[in-house]
This record gives sequence, structure tokens and C-alpha cells, in this order.
Amino acid sequence: MDAATLTKRLEDPAALDSLASLTLDALLDATLMSLVPEDTAVRALRLGLEGWLASPQAVPALNRLVETTFNQLQKKTGKLRDVMPEEVKATVLQLLERPYSPDKRLVLTIIDRPPMRELIRALLLQTVLDFGKKVTAPMAGMAKSLGGLARFAVDTAKSRSGAIGSMVGAVSGEVERQLEKRAVEFVDASLSNVFAELADSVSNPQRAHEAAELRVAFFEGVLELTLPQLARELMNLDVAGGAKVLREGLDEWLASPDSEATLSDLAAQLTKREGGRTLREVLEESGQLQTYRTLGKEALAARMKQVVTAPAFEAWLHDLIKP
Repeated sequence: MDAATLTKRLEDPAALDSLASLTLDALLDATLMSLVPEDTAVRALRLGLEGWLASPQAVPALNRLVETTFNQLQKKTGKLRDVMPEEVKATVLQLLERPYSPDKRLVLTIIDRPPMRELIRALLLQTVLDFGKKVTAPMAGMAKSLGGLARFAVDTAKSRSGAIGSMVGAVSGEVERQLEKRAVEFVDASLSNVFAELADSVSNPQRAHEAAELRVAFFEGVLELTLPQLARELMNLDVAGGAKVLREGLDEWLASPDSEATLSDLAAQLTKREGGRTLREVLEESGQLQTYRTLGKEALAARMKQVVTAPAFEAWLHDLIKP
């Protein structure tokens, strides 16, 4: 059989399909370690990171992507719920409505951090002080409950520079000082209880449905955002600036002596845990074997058709089988 005849037979869809199946089965039955050896994985990861860090096009490309997205969103006037597919919204809502109660210690570890504690402390303190000043303003409260002549007398006493005015001012100042002191003590003593209550609200199984309602309400609020609002927030995020910070941080880390050891350790752990398994086993476990087998065979058959129909392939085959 000459090269031209053999090439013609290889171009047959049935032959290409069969060859693609054989090729794919060989790949599926190979172990992950043989497909991607540990040293190759480490080298590929490092080279990939270094290539991105060194590329002068990376940040400008990201800028163009953000700008294009911003312009597209700015042109639209609807809300996020108008453009999100109904099936996606329904699925997200179903997930959010599921009762979930995380461990209380986990919640406290996340929320009880110094910046969050300081923020809540300031808010509580201001609220307590505002309330306390309204309640403990004796002159103001007295003046409101008196007639016109009595109010005039009280106001006059407060504004006088003599002994009576000084006494009224001193009492008022002392009340405020005591109020602030007590408010600080009260808030500081209450902070732990506040965080504990917050954690209980999230982690208590008996309140799981209430937590689900909060998640749903939050999602509904997100859906009410307009697309121009999302566009403005995208610009406010300064994605390009964040990418620059990330690149600088990664660059410093890759230059450190710890990076090689970390990448090698990561690859070694993955190899030890997954390296001996075949690609078929991994896909079967995730329920994706048939999906990727179908897609893989179609892709391989199409690529092989391009190869065998190229004029260079017949010439190569002719040189291969000639005596």
C-alpha cells in the first residue's frame, strides 16, 4: 500500500474516530505522574509565573479588559437581575436558602480581629454617648418642661459668668466627663459579648433559617444594583493597581530562597496524593469521564484530520514506508 492510499484511508471519519479513541484511552489510562512529572510541574509553574511577571503586556491587557467591561456596562441601563439568567438566579437562591451553621469558634476567629473590634467599639461608643447626652442633659430637659419665664431663668443661669453660671457649667462638664468614662467602660466590657452574639447569630443551628434569610436578602440587594453602578465599582476596585501589587509581591517571593522549596513541596504533596492515579480515575470520581471523553475524542479527531489532510503528512508518510 502506497502513502497516498494509506493517507486516503486515514482521512475516513470512521478511521479518525477510531484513532482518536485509541489515543484518548492511552491518555486516560496514564497516571497523572507520567503525564506531568513532579519536576516538570515545578518548572512549568515557576516559568509560568516568571513569564507573567516579566511580560510588559500583562497589566496593559488587564487595563484594556477592565476598560472594555466598564464601557459595556455603562451603556446598559438595566439591573443585574435583568441580565442574569433565571436558571442561575434560581440556583443561587436555592444554595443560599439551605440552612448552614458554621462552627462558632471559626466565626469568632474571622470576625473578632483588631480592626473590626476597633470599628464596632467606636460605633457603640458614639451611640452610647449620643443617647446618654440626651438623657442626662438636666438643664435642657428642665427648660423644655417649664414655662417661658422659668426657661428664661435657666438659660440665663447657664450663660452667666458668675458663681451660679460657673456652678452650672461645672456640673454639666462633670456629668459629661462621667458619662464618657462610664460609656468607655461599658463599651469595652460589652465588646466580647457583642462578638459572641454575632457569632451565635451565624452559628446557632436553631437560627440557621434566619441566617439563610439574611443571605437571600443580601443576594436580592446585589441583584438590584444597576449595571452602571457595577461599572463604577469595577473602576473603584483598581484592578490594574491590584495586579501590579500582586506582581511585585510574587516577584519578591520568587526571588526568595523559600520559593523553590515551597513549589517543590507543593508538587511533592500533590504527586504523593494524586500522582499514582490515572486521569480516568480522577474523571470518574468527579462524574466527568463521559463528558470529557466525548469532548476529547471530538477535539482529537478534528485535529488529526487537519494533520492527515495536510500535504506535508503524505510526504512524511511516503518517506516513512518507502523501502
